[in-house]
Amino acid sequence: MNRKALNQLARDPRFIPGIYNYCDRWCERCPLSNRCLNYAMEKEEDDGDPEARDLTNKKFWKKLENTFRDTIEMVRGNAREMGVDLDDPNLQAEVEAQERLERRRAAKNRPVARGAMAYLEGVDKWFKEAEPAFHAKGIELETLARIEVGDPRGEYAELSEFVDVIRWYQHFIYVKLSRAIGSRANEELETDEELRAFPKDSEGSAKIALIAMDRSIAAWSGYELHSARMTPTAFLICWRSSPPPAARRRNSFPELARLSVPASTSNLEILTGPKAFASRRR
Repeated sequence: MNRKALNQLARDPRFIPGIYNYCDRWCERCPLSNRCLNYAMEKEEDDGDPEARDLTNKKFWKKLENTFRDTIEMVRGNAREMGVDLDDPNLQAEVEAQERLERRRAAKNRPVARGAMAYLEGVDKWFKEAEPAFHAKGIELETLARIEVGDPRGEYAELSEFVDVIRWYQHFIYVKLSRAIGSRANEELETDEELRAFPKDSEGSAKIALIAMDRSIAAWSGYELHSARMTPTAFLICWRSSPPPAARRRNSFPELARLSVPASTSNLEILTGPKAFASRRR
């Protein structure tokens, strides 16, 4: 979408400014998608070609390339209107110095990001090990459907919903927490009083990460009602509510302090179960 078309679309008063910055990107389930500029842009550019939505297809990456190009052109155009030269070497050096300061400041919150990455990787491991259990469950539900016993279709739909939710937020939590950490570093270094008074991007990003964690916990708990198999629910609950004191003191992000990884428990032990962890210790 070119700059002129985007500006015209953005003038529509039904859109909530910035709503797309703090959402879970699950547009199909969002009750406010009709008030989201980002969703409207995607619908405007959607030509109905399924290949353009396939990550393994060249058309997807070509469309993404065009989106990035249009975005860069709009940013440069806005900068020119404000009298800013983005190619100015002094400006680039200033930006690089700012980024170094932000990286050092964000390092205080690395335990939070490491915990999110441990969960991300643990989910992949859990689903890999659970493949035989899912296969057996599928056979069981097919059998029940054939003999018309119980509600196998309903149970299948419910299990599928749990898996969809878990998989949707698996990477999302890490991404949003990383954004919250980076934004907090930027906000702490801001010297302009007017900008400091703006609503905090870090708080919005942290909030949607917490929402994603709560929904993931609910999905894992729902799955446990159908299976005796251990899940990462304990990891998320502990991580959500029991920070180690040392991490709490180091953390410059008090809203996220309670997300630090529990000091007394190994991530892998929680994610894979005591028996599996004990076998690796031998």
